[in-house]
Amino acid sequence: MPPVVSLKPFLDSPERQLIAALVDSYQRLLAATAESNASLCAQSAGELAATLHLLEQSISEHSRPTEVVSAQQTAERELTAWQGRTQDYLRQKAAEMKDLMMLIARTAESVAERDQRHNRNLQGLTERLKSIAELEDISRLRSSLVASVEEISRTVQQMSRDTEQTRRALEEQLSQYRERLEKTEHAAHIDALTGLANRRRIETDLAARLRRGQPFAALLVDLNGFKQINDTHGHLAGDQLLRQFASELRQVCHQSDLVGRWGGDEFLILTAGAQTQADNLRQRIEQWVWGSYPLKPQPGQPAVKVDVRAAIGIALWQPGLDAAQLLAAADQAMYQAKAQARRAASAG
Repeated sequence: MPPVVSLKPFLDSPERQLIAALVDSYQRLLAATAESNASLCAQSAGELAATLHLLEQSISEHSRPTEVVSAQQTAERELTAWQGRTQDYLRQKAAEMKDLMMLIARTAESVAERDQRHNRNLQGLTERLKSIAELEDISRLRSSLVASVEEISRTVQQMSRDTEQTRRALEEQLSQYRERLEKTEHAAHIDALTGLANRRRIETDLAARLRRGQPFAALLVDLNGFKQINDTHGHLAGDQLLRQFASELRQVCHQSDLVGRWGGDEFLILTAGAQTQADNLRQRIEQWVWGSYPLKPQPGQPAVKVDVRAAIGIALWQPGLDAAQLLAAADQAMYQAKAQARRAASAG
């Protein structure tokens, strides 16, 4: 019988520790890159953050070199794409600001031209009134005054009409621009892939709930086996699943709930109430959102069905808890739910 060889010395070797440290550093670098780019331009960083989050989860000290290289190449492509999206977004914002400045300039120019025209008319009337004051013929003086009063009246009426016309035009232009700003602001808070609230919108709503100080809960929903679905069926199918799951998730929540994509395959729900309301929402998700989803890996190919479940972590807000502490509690509860699901699957 051959001697039993312990693997512990190899696992604890400096080389193994170095690999683990490098992988951990690489994962932290991916997370820091996603966070930094989101802080630079949140509007264009949603897809980048989701992809980097998935890449962070996809590598470990047990990954093959080709997998690490593939992750690095994917990260480079996503960073290049993010750069293009950010440049497009900034160009769009610059164009919008230019439009607003041109609007103000045209309005100011219009008002100045109108005022100059009326000023010339009034200066002419002033000169004529001075001439009238020197008249000694009472009849001519009277007729000249009547004519001047009529001209003053017409000028004042025209000034009033011009002012009203300018006001209406300015209000219409400002209304159009306000509508454009509202659409832009709305798009800045929406996740491009799923149509749910994005991370920026969630953080804004979370801060508002903390200020109000009314009871609410955070539910962190993380898909089980999403990496395997991506690896087996491709990222197009993974994107389809995220969109379908997001739609189902939105339908089982109340109108007052905020449902958003937190990043990658994680979703976050903020719902009013205490433990009972949160538990009821979790039950609805397990009953109506979990299940079989049809996916098309490639256009023209037959659909495949995948069974989807998720780990759900619930954290109740308590006075004194800040946003980071609440989300950390939800994250911990979610990982406990994942571990419990794995134990149940092994026992089965």
